[in-house]
Amino acid sequence: MHTRTALAGLAGLALIPSAALAAKPVKPKPTGGALSLTISGTPITVPHAVTISGALTGVAPVAGVTVTLEQDDTRPYGDSYKPTGVKAVTTAAGAYTFTQHPAKNTQYRAVAKASPTVTSGPRLVNVRPFVGIKASTRTPRAGRTVRFSGLVKPARNGAKVLLQRRTATGRFATVKTGVLRASTTNSVYTIRVRVTRSGAYRVKLPGTTELVNGFSRTLSLRTR
Repeated sequence: MHTRTALAGLAGLALIPSAALAAKPVKPKPTGGALSLTISGTPITVPHAVTISGALTGVAPVAGVTVTLEQDDTRPYGDSYKPTGVKAVTTAAGAYTFTQHPAKNTQYRAVAKASPTVTSGPRLVNVRPFVGIKASTRTPRAGRTVRFSGLVKPARNGAKVLLQRRTATGRFATVKTGVLRASTTNSVYTIRVRVTRSGAYRVKLPGTTELVNGFSRTLSLRTR
């Protein structure tokens, strides 16, 4: 009799943890998770902005998740990511967008505070310096000297710029070099060259590890 009563009591106790577990909400398990990362307008020219966007997939929910942006602007890229300080919240479709103004070549990645945390692959944004150009005249007399000048940003004081002329094959060949000098927060150049015939000219600033090649617009000169 006592044995039967004790067994009944143990059976009742055994039901308690099962009932408690059944009452707890069950969270959906992540299915891996993925972040895509797209970059628009690369390479960009200083000081233009770049749009960085993507989408969160493979977790539930995908909406309302905070995504942070990290950057690495020191080669070799990918060794020292740092927070940019900007955040975005995913839409109903898991999409997110950032706008950045990098001053030099920079690699980005996105990190979603999902469960677990999801990190995107890297995307590199190449940055071109701005190179301006103007000529003292667009219609010089044949054999006269024309002064080419312009503004370069960001500043590259002491760097060489190349004045180039379009050849018959459509390529550009360097006809003279100049040196950038300081002007407030930017750099400027002046190059004088004797123009003997009509042609198209541009100025090139060779790239570095921080910036890709910079090019001015092309100016057409017509001799008279």
